[in-house]
Amino acid sequence: MELLEVLKSFGLSDYEAKALVALLSKGTLTAKEVSEISGIPRTSVYDVMDSLVSKGLVESFGKPKKFKALSAKDIIAVLSSGVNRNLEYLKRELPKVEAEEVDVIRVYRGEMVLEKLMEFVEEAKNEIIGVISYIPDTLAEILKKARCKLVIISSNASVIENAETYEFEKKEEVARSFRNFCHGLFIFDGRKTLSIFIDGTQIAIVSESPAVIEFSKTVMIPVIEFMRRKNG
Repeated sequence: MELLEVLKSFGLSDYEAKALVALLSKGTLTAKEVSEISGIPRTSVYDVMDSLVSKGLVESFGKPKKFKALSAKDIIAVLSSGVNRNLEYLKRELPKVEAEEVDVIRVYRGEMVLEKLMEFVEEAKNEIIGVISYIPDTLAEILKKARCKLVIISSNASVIENAETYEFEKKEEVARSFRNFCHGLFIFDGRKTLSIFIDGTQIAIVSESPAVIEFSKTVMIPVIEFMRRKNG
């Protein structure tokens, strides 16, 4: 019976659900009558009725003791109140035990790639560092909007004005091949990374994982320091 299953989903036992339905359908009953109508064993029926009374769903009165369920409307209100209390408790307590989610990696494709890059560039307050094979015009326009220190190493880094830029030494045939794709890595304020791949399709991989950020720094910082000394 679906009604019993739904009542049980609100924390009632099988016997409690059967007793409540019996009382709602028949009105005031003794424990013996509840047992006969619902099929609850007589040895258990008093415990079941006491439990329903304690939950505020059933009233008891008289001698011999009789039981009467609240109206359907009031039963729903009591059950709803219990659910709301539980939800409020979960809202308050679950975040306290939740592990900080720092290793999430998100993948973006298509137009979202440049949108995320724009978002991170505009949000950056201290420093953006990037190593990228080639900077197409679309990326150049975004990087030029940086309002913080910008350090870029690329085959055509000089297209970014008002930035600390370094260019790879490259042969002309290699330079031409760079224009066919764009692969690179950016770190924003030392808090998040964005790996970008543009080769026919556009893909970006974003992470705020401390482990990923630290690994990215170990790859990029020595390259930047080398370029600084070389151009020193």
